[in-house]
Amino acid sequence: MPRDANGNRTPFANNIIPPSRIDKVGLAIASYFGQPTRSAPFGGINVNYSGILPSKAGQGTVKLDHRITNWWNANLSFLRYHSNEPGENWFPNSPGTPENWVLDRRVDATQVNNTLILNPTTVATVRYGFNRFPNDSYTRSLGFNLALLGFPSSLVSAIPRPTFPAVNFHNYYPGDAMGAAGNNAYYTPYSRSFGAAVSKFIGRHSLKVGVDWRSISDDGIDYDGGRASLAFDFNDQFTRKNAAVAGGGGSDIASLLLGYPAVATGFQSTKIFENVRYEGVFIQDDIRINPRLTLNVGLRWEHETGLTERNANLIVGFDPNALNSLSARLGIPVKGAVEFAGKNGYPNQTGNYTYNKMSPRFGLAYQLNQKTIIRGGWGIFWAPSLSFSAPYTPEGATATTTPNPSSDGFNTPLIQLSNPFPGGLVKPVGTANGDATGLGIGLTIFDRNAKGTYIQQFSFDIQRELPANIAVSAAYVGSRTYRLMLGTPDININQLDPKYFSLGTAALSQSVTNPYYVPGGPGIIGSAKVTQAQLLRPFPAFGNLNIRYSDQNKAQYDSLVLKAQKRLSQGLTFLTAYTFSKNFDRSSGGTGSDVNRGSQGPQNAYNLPAEWAPSIVDATHRLSFTASYELPFGRNKRFLGNANRFADLAVGGWILNFVNVDSSGYPVILTQNSNNNGSYFGGASQRPNATGASPATSGDFGQRLAGWINPAAFSTAPALTYGNVARTIPLKGPGMANWDISIFKNFVIYERFRAQFRAEGLNAFNTPYFRSPNGAFGSSSFGQVNSQGNFPRFIQLALRLYF
Repeated sequence: MPRDANGNRTPFANNIIPPSRIDKVGLAIASYFGQPTRSAPFGGINVNYSGILPSKAGQGTVKLDHRITNWWNANLSFLRYHSNEPGENWFPNSPGTPENWVLDRRVDATQVNNTLILNPTTVATVRYGFNRFPNDSYTRSLGFNLALLGFPSSLVSAIPRPTFPAVNFHNYYPGDAMGAAGNNAYYTPYSRSFGAAVSKFIGRHSLKVGVDWRSISDDGIDYDGGRASLAFDFNDQFTRKNAAVAGGGGSDIASLLLGYPAVATGFQSTKIFENVRYEGVFIQDDIRINPRLTLNVGLRWEHETGLTERNANLIVGFDPNALNSLSARLGIPVKGAVEFAGKNGYPNQTGNYTYNKMSPRFGLAYQLNQKTIIRGGWGIFWAPSLSFSAPYTPEGATATTTPNPSSDGFNTPLIQLSNPFPGGLVKPVGTANGDATGLGIGLTIFDRNAKGTYIQQFSFDIQRELPANIAVSAAYVGSRTYRLMLGTPDININQLDPKYFSLGTAALSQSVTNPYYVPGGPGIIGSAKVTQAQLLRPFPAFGNLNIRYSDQNKAQYDSLVLKAQKRLSQGLTFLTAYTFSKNFDRSSGGTGSDVNRGSQGPQNAYNLPAEWAPSIVDATHRLSFTASYELPFGRNKRFLGNANRFADLAVGGWILNFVNVDSSGYPVILTQNSNNNGSYFGGASQRPNATGASPATSGDFGQRLAGWINPAAFSTAPALTYGNVARTIPLKGPGMANWDISIFKNFVIYERFRAQFRAEGLNAFNTPYFRSPNGAFGSSSFGQVNSQGNFPRFIQLALRLYF
């Protein structure tokens, strides 16, 4: 649009875009909007659809048992599970509907087991397993012909798995109002395993030796980078009165029709093939010293590789001592370089996992008298080195194209929607950039020094048999875990050293000449000026360097466990257990993250020991109770024992089942809502200071939901300081009390054909389980318990047939 000397545009006549100015792609995209369901003024809500979620799942299992010879038995089993989990379908029958994704999951599990009786004292077992877990995540517009929108053929052919583009509006339709929503990926975790063992009885010894081999792989590709292969953002800057002044008319929809995106993004990626291999051997000897004493001794050796990639398309670490090749260009030393698998003498796998994974185990059982047994044990166990649900995608395996939309502050557009990427889409470079990879930007890389997690586990218990087939026991169970993988996803090794905090915010924020400046370079090295803090970072030519799978964590667990168990008699069996425990670590994630919200990042990457605190999964008290009771009615039972077949079908075979879990809450994670230290100065989070007041509030449970934490117990930690509050505070969140109740009815149709009807009530009393309160100090919802961690009462009916 024409502009005057002040930059004010001349509007179109009657505020109507001339047909000659309408972009064909913008018009085509707009035609896929959902039809209005009611009238509304411009900018008002004129669509009111309900989301449709037709979720479904099915599972089947087949097993074949065969006796090959008198001494060789074998079985083969296959399990197939399939689920189809959709997102909402807001614009029915339109490929442009937002959030219209589908997660198509399948599990194929195959097992072959062999048991060979070699002689009366020797038994061998050989097993093989193969499991696949394909995950296909896509939008319902998968396969959409982008040529229908009018995009050039060169762009259409460059998208390997096309979907309707993601289209974002900033004014009247905030968010991705159309198209893909970060669900266009296909990955297949699969594993192979082989194991063989020989058991031998020799006098007082029961020996067992064996081997264990596993290969765990994950192949896959993310086609959209978390959003879409093609994504466009529209605002009012190209259509309002003055691009430099907010307000004054304009419309993101008008920008769409003119074909002027504020941001255009094209994403390309490479398929990744990753693998971890495991092998182990073991020997175990159960020694019956005398009729009252049995010892168990064993030794296991195992080794697990780090992550490898079939085509070596993998960053295995970061070399902090290497001189980057940028040094020669600038004439000054530039510290740090990424380590590509198999390049420049670097290993072809992640980590530095030891081959000396020895695991001794020892246990004993001593019968003090006919009704009392003492047991104890100690052992070392090694944990898996890595955990991943989707392939790790290294820098260089993806590429994003984002052309400049304007060079004069959104006055004049440089790109048109009908040809948004005139230079084509940038392709992934893989390892071609060498140690220049990551310069000027942030990276997420594996810890090259990780050696593997090991756990010492130990226990001691006394069990006593009581009348009525009841046994009670008291036990101490503990563990010490070393080199544990941090629950915090990443540790920033490029954090500013706290010794520079004394310089003050003004000095650290001062803009200075960048000695690492490279014209046209990415991020930091592409800026002629940077902050003083950036130059004082350990690796000033890089952004945040986040180390993943670091093993700088450790954990400690101690517990007292009391149990009472009734063995099945007169139709009744039950087990009740009470656990009093304490669980500490430096960082924790996983299951507790779902109920205990908050940042897991450390305040200070230079002082991880200061993160030692009760784990977020530390539930001090836990009481569980399970029971099953077969009602004493029907044939051969206490009541109506002589009932005929038809009466027995009605009154016999009824079983009641109960499962109850009561648990105290988890510790509350506390952070500041705003990190006054920033990513340069501090770590991933900043915690407040304690004032000395109690963090607990008064009132009954319902009253405390609106204010579980006392805000007067804390004060904001200023910049360039670390709050003195621990990672978790002693205050616990809401606890849990849950009952699952079921009724089974068994039918014996005839000898080889039986049926069982089940009616199950999960969370039978509809008791809510609230997540922990919001621990972001300074947030308007600080201390509030505003989300639920369980489902409402769920009733399901089932019929099982046995033949």
